[in-house]
Amino acid sequence: MTMTALPLFRLFNLTITATQRSAFVAAGQHNLVTSIQNEPGTLAMYALHVASSGLENRVIEVYRDTASYERHANSPQFKEFRAVAQTAVTQQSMMTLTPVVLKAHQPLRMRASTEQFVQLTEIMLKPGQAAAYQQLVTAPGSAATTDQAGRLVVAIGQASDDPQKWLTFEVYQDKLAYQRAQQTPASRHDWVASQTLIQTEQTAVLQPDTLVNQKNLTLVNRQNRNQ
Repeated sequence: MTMTALPLFRLFNLTITATQRSAFVAAGQHNLVTSIQNEPGTLAMYALHVASSGLENRVIEVYRDTASYERHANSPQFKEFRAVAQTAVTQQSMMTLTPVVLKAHQPLRMRASTEQFVQLTEIMLKPGQAAAYQQLVTAPGSAATTDQAGRLVVAIGQASDDPQKWLTFEVYQDKLAYQRAQQTPASRHDWVASQTLIQTEQTAVLQPDTLVNQKNLTLVNRQNRNQ
């Protein structure tokens, strides 16, 4: 599925109570799995947590358009999840992103697993470097646009309210696949080239709870609308 229009891309940070952890994960799994099966406009949904306690959670969502999101927001499974979240979530924030790269060839239907290696990186660029960074990550032959053995998902976005803030989300079959990908010529080149553009970089390894997406998602957005 090659996308001609830019989809809706968002990251949620959710802090939950320990006593509601099991109910929160179960409701989230039902919401994500049901939605990816029944809603063609729901392109990808990834629910993950930080560290062993599972209290700091991340949810990434990609919808074809606003109408697709509205359909999801009014679905029975999301309403069930929202009812649980109202008591489980103690803090939340949302980041809306302009999608720049989205590649997910395989249809994912994964529930909690320790095999996948998942990494979320938040990048703050030096002032005025957004266009150069976008050119780097979207170039033909870049690490992001080139298929990497063992990489299941890559999603890169630019924060809608801050053109210097970027997000990279990657899912690999396992940690070995991730390590091998970092040694490819494309990855090495991009890492060296990006160092002159990046001001700060913060990476978190996440544990997956539910990972779902439609098959053959491909988007490379080379037009920078936010400088």
